[in-house]
Amino acid sequence: MKFVILLLLIGINDPNDIALINAYKADAEQSFLAKDFSQAISQYKFLMDSLNVNEDAIHLNLGHAYHQMGDTAQARTAYNQATLSSNADLKSIAYQQLGVISKSNKNLKESLAYLKASIKANPANSDAKYDFELVKKLMQENQDQEDKEDQEDKEDQEDKEDQEDKENQEDQEDQENKDQNQESDSENEEEKEQEGDEQEQDQKNDSSEEENQDESLSEDIADEKAEGDKSTQEKLAEMNISPEKAQMILEAMQNGEIQYIQQQKRKSTEKQDKGKPDW
Repeated sequence: MKFVILLLLIGINDPNDIALINAYKADAEQSFLAKDFSQAISQYKFLMDSLNVNEDAIHLNLGHAYHQMGDTAQARTAYNQATLSSNADLKSIAYQQLGVISKSNKNLKESLAYLKASIKANPANSDAKYDFELVKKLMQENQDQEDKEDQEDKEDQEDKEDQEDKENQEDQEDQENKDQNQESDSENEEEKEQEGDEQEQDQKNDSSEEENQDESLSEDIADEKAEGDKSTQEKLAEMNISPEKAQMILEAMQNGEIQYIQQQKRKSTEKQDKGKPDW
């Protein structure tokens, strides 16, 4: 603590002591070259905060020390301060370092802008030009990769849509075939029903024809019988026989015919004696 107070007193009492400032500058540089970046940072900050040294080179070197320590946030602050320098070389380096940090953070677009500003500040900065071309190439490769991925995604989407269309087409064809089969089955059922109806109608027609034939035959028999009865009645009338008597005679004749027919049927069914002649 006494060391700090002593240094503060020295800074306050003799801020223009160039020898002291140069000594701290040399110590900070030695610490940086020895890769003791933490010590270098402390020494540079003492120069700025305690000895009120506000030099662009100190901001740039402080930025380098932070960057080596991996503290990119503090490094950005120091480099941004250095970009305000009127020294073109120093300004170009500060912009270049900001571009390098952005590249490390994979912000290639921002990196390219910083590197462009670095080259603009000092066109002779070959390192900045190299970094610029490298970042530009990386951006093109990334763009090509993105385009390739987009194309692959597009092709995958098209393949997916084609597959869906194919499946939909197959489903539609299956449904159409199913509908056709159902329609065919329905037509076959209708044809079977129609054939059944036609057969039933044919049977009805055949039955009706048989009935008509039976009725016609009955009518013919009735007509023949009526004609026979009429002829018999006429003959009886010619013989001066009364209608009542004629009716009785007719009935007797009919009964006789029936008995005759029945007798003939019994004879035809009786077994013939093998020992007797057929007559």
